[in-house]
Amino acid sequence: MVTLPQRGGCVCGGARYSLRAPPLLAFACHCHDCQKRSGSAFSFPVIVRTADLTVTGEVEIERLASRSGREIDHTLCPRCRCRVLSRAVLAPDFLSLRAGTLDDASWVVPIVQTWVESAIPWAVIPGVRVVAWKDFDYAALGREWAATAPRFG
Repeated sequence: MVTLPQRGGCVCGGARYSLRAPPLLAFACHCHDCQKRSGSAFSFPVIVRTADLTVTGEVEIERLASRSGREIDHTLCPRCRCRVLSRAVLAPDFLSLRAGTLDDASWVVPIVQTWVESAIPWAVIPGVRVVAWKDFDYAALGREWAATAPRFG
């Protein structure tokens, strides 16, 4: 069982968060934007309801457009510059935590991976289903993830 709240934050500890409810979805994204912004092979977002998360400490919001033109607000620590979470401007009720910012991310398992056509070949995760971005249905995938996710309490 994964205990709630789940806590996390930036590298220096200046920006912290507390998640009071189970996440809705976890997946891996191999798009070029995620590769560039994470400085890694892919991003590992954990989708949560905005109302279920409390952020403490000093943070900075940086609005950037994705290659598709969607505006994304990135929350980062002004001191260490670590991006802790993101939010699509058109979906203010949901946030995307960066799984690596959790104090303990051992329970986070992606249900799918997307944008694998952009993936660095060795970074495609064996055993994790591929879903094309055009077929990405947050609600359906969230229900699927909830059925296989650990229990929270």
